[in-house]
Amino acid sequence: MKKALLAGTAITAAALYAQSAQAQLVVSLGGYTEFFGAYYDDDASNRTSREFQLETEIVVRADGKADNGLLYGAKIELQNSTGGGGDTGVGTDEASVYIGGTWGRIELGDFDGAADTLAIYAPLVGIEQIDGDAYDFLAVTPDAGPLAGFALGGAPTGSLVQAPDAGDSTKVMYITPRFAGIQAGVSYATQSDSEAQNVVPLKTAGGYKDFWEFGANYTGEFSGFSLALGATASTATGQDLGTVGGPSLEDFFAWQAGAQVGYGGFKVGGGYIDADDYNAVSGAPATSGDSTAWHVGASYTAGPVAIGLTYADAEGFKGGPDVSTGLPSTYASSYKTYGGGVAYTIAAGLTVQADVMYVDEDLRNVDALGGVTTASNEGFVAVFSTRLDF
Repeated sequence: MKKALLAGTAITAAALYAQSAQAQLVVSLGGYTEFFGAYYDDDASNRTSREFQLETEIVVRADGKADNGLLYGAKIELQNSTGGGGDTGVGTDEASVYIGGTWGRIELGDFDGAADTLAIYAPLVGIEQIDGDAYDFLAVTPDAGPLAGFALGGAPTGSLVQAPDAGDSTKVMYITPRFAGIQAGVSYATQSDSEAQNVVPLKTAGGYKDFWEFGANYTGEFSGFSLALGATASTATGQDLGTVGGPSLEDFFAWQAGAQVGYGGFKVGGGYIDADDYNAVSGAPATSGDSTAWHVGASYTAGPVAIGLTYADAEGFKGGPDVSTGLPSTYASSYKTYGGGVAYTIAAGLTVQADVMYVDEDLRNVDALGGVTTASNEGFVAVFSTRLDF
């Protein structure tokens, strides 16, 4: 009886301690659901012309503050995966733990790095126009017709407004507090395209290793004007593609600079990217080429309504190289895109948005023997979305 009483007392004490420890954490639940409908067309002979898309994300946060002032917590983003014609699954998009204080913040896990977090670029409204989801409907590699094998629609180097980054690859990041309007940061990922429990065991995995990102920006207001300035950089070491000593990705050092000015409901801005040899293959024939992009944009917001216009001009490799041949799939020697967007907030958390985008591109492919084929493509996409944030 005494042993049972002691055991019951111990269990109760442990439960009370656990509750006390948990009470220091504030757990919150949020997320969004966004439905897209699009109509689109380009020069691909076997292109579909209309499609729906649904993106859903659940965000779980746990935030705490210790007695000594230490801030700590975690964030987990659960997102529906691409259906691909089958059942839609749910997986982790981003997940991380952090500690912070007056000295800044350290974050560990799967999330966007410093080059993404600190970049400044043109104001984007609607479905984010030149950096938005509209290109999901144009990005395709046809398997028939004169454009078969060419990567169409998608932006060169992956983004028209940000320097190449490691995406959600598992990384560590330090961000300073904002002082006198200035904030800076640095992040490091051991391997690109490696996240969650994935471990890259061989040097012939393709992609990049030792992926560093850096950035700093300034935000402030003067006499009714808002000003944002920023510069970021990234660098990584290219790995062998398929065989040791065979074709490998070139090392690269990329940088981006951008600015944004606002007054009243108006904002204007733009930026420039030099992506260096990002996605270029060492020693591959006829695959050299600059990877650069610049863009400008303007927006106007009045109450629940926002409208914007953007333009971008770029050249560069589209997607990573073919591991079997070591050759890039497609190089865009000219890529121009124009866009307009609008957003209207119906009620708290509920927004309807639309983008109309046009793309004009000149493309080049290289086969395993070094043969070069060229093509041109132009197309448009009109996409409408309804988004609920909660």
